[in-house]
Amino acid sequence: MERPEFNITLTPAGKVKVEIKGVKGQRCVDLADLLKEIVGKEEQRQFTADYYEPDAKVRIDAKVRESTG
Repeated sequence: MERPEFNITLTPAGKVKVEIKGVKGQRCVDLADLLKEIVGKEEQRQFTADYYEPDAKVRIDAKVRESTG
């Protein structure tokens, strides 16, 4: 399971800047939305390259059956 990391910066002007690391795709957006509810008005949202990476890995297990005929 992914473990998010939040880098939170408070500017002298009182603005809050949050950078979320360790999660990708929609999960990152969900966390950003949660923080927005806590902090308040959002002025800007910027996606990093990590956002566009797939958030899940695909695993395929294949078995070959032999014909008995």
